[in-house]
Amino acid sequence: MSTNPHRSYSPPTSPSSSSRTPRNNRFQGREFPIVIFDLVEDEYDSRWMAEARRSGDTFQRTGARLFNVAITRTQHRLYLIGSRKRIQSSPPGTPLGQIAQLVQEQRVRVVRANRLVTPTTAPDDDLARLAGTFTGELADLLSQHVRIADIHDERTFYDAFAEHLASARRSIWLWAPWTTTRVKSVLPMLRDAVDRGVHVTLFVRDPGDKVQREPEHQKFLADIRSVLQTVVEVNVMHQKIVIIDERTVLLGSQNVLSQRWTREVMVTMRGANFARKLLEHEHANEFARQPPCGACGLNKVDLRRRRNGTWYWRCYADKCPKRSASGRGGWTQDIVLGSKPGTGNSTA
Repeated sequence: MSTNPHRSYSPPTSPSSSSRTPRNNRFQGREFPIVIFDLVEDEYDSRWMAEARRSGDTFQRTGARLFNVAITRTQHRLYLIGSRKRIQSSPPGTPLGQIAQLVQEQRVRVVRANRLVTPTTAPDDDLARLAGTFTGELADLLSQHVRIADIHDERTFYDAFAEHLASARRSIWLWAPWTTTRVKSVLPMLRDAVDRGVHVTLFVRDPGDKVQREPEHQKFLADIRSVLQTVVEVNVMHQKIVIIDERTVLLGSQNVLSQRWTREVMVTMRGANFARKLLEHEHANEFARQPPCGACGLNKVDLRRRRNGTWYWRCYADKCPKRSASGRGGWTQDIVLGSKPGTGNSTA
């Protein structure tokens, strides 16, 4: 029986178990608004609750007492999880037999498990609303979990990466420090995604980096800008992250736009809550709103962080009137995280 996230009890599966007596006294005298009681029964084997009865051996009587404690702890709503076939085949007078009678008399509502997996988006009857209520609670819990789906090295990654890009339907977020010859093979896949209506955002190193500022690499970046909706240059960034549809995360050491021969590893994880947390950690939505320079109007603006931790935009255009003759300075605008677009302190 599981009545809250911090208290659980798993009964033994057969009379031969060395521990037959449950610690059900921990629940006696306590009540809960909602109780979820997993009967731990399926259609293939008869276990503790199926064997429970008021008359019988110690194991059977103890099962009946546990069942009584479970169902009498609820104040408003009781969920029983179990096999319908097992319940319907239980003899009269047993706990599961009593449930079977209530089901036959339509005094309890039955919801198939497959209706709980997919949330009900448009309830049209009481049963659908019941399923929707439980499904919403279940979906909230499941969304907090993350599943390791795969692990790739540099040899197998790009085939999997191509499949992930092809599956994207809403958004692709990329953190890739450098743009080199690998862009030639990846950009067509990104273009296909954009053509499908997927919004693609790329965070890449700024031209102050000695590798990224090379003419060839800047040419690759220009090719990317001609396709993607959002490209943000970031000073001294080094993250290697891909997030697909805010649900699938590819995280590791591989730069997806420049890897050539180095040994790498990328882990694929699935979980909407984890993906959203990672986007929040990277301030993705705020940093994707790159403004034009407030002094010269050009889009040659990169993202930087001061030693005190504050983030700001800085124009690196040579023609910016805020830039000195020696090439120092430039227009800047502080970023207030959590603020609306267009807010922040500017030097212009």
